[in-house]
Amino acid sequence: MKAKGKHVAAGSVKPEGTWKTSRMVYLCVAAVYFIVVVGSTVYSLTAYRDSLPQVELIQAEKGNVPAECLIPGPDGMLMNTVERQDGPWGKRYVVKQLSVFAYQELPDGRMFVYEAVSNENPIVLRSTADFLYEGMEVRIS
Repeated sequence: MKAKGKHVAAGSVKPEGTWKTSRMVYLCVAAVYFIVVVGSTVYSLTAYRDSLPQVELIQAEKGNVPAECLIPGPDGMLMNTVERQDGPWGKRYVVKQLSVFAYQELPDGRMFVYEAVSNENPIVLRSTADFLYEGMEVRIS
């Protein structure tokens, strides 16, 4: 007579203790990942932003800008502007440098800059950094 029920080979059953151990390992890895993500988010929203150089911005009035907005560059004068971009944790402000080829000093000490007429981004007047470069992230005052 045939036996009723299922027969299982002795080596194919997984012990209960191993299954619980692997669940605990996955849970610990997930907890460490969660802590790293939360920690990096808090850092980027607080300490990282506080460490960025601060800039004071102006808007060009019909191409007229103060003389301190122009800085000497390798191929002539440069003008730093700030572009607002979408970042991983909100808005970020990035320096864009414009090469200035056509400028003229006005009688009141300001400069007429042809490139500033068509520029839509605000212009850097002052910065807490020693120098600014293309792509540098800053915070505005």
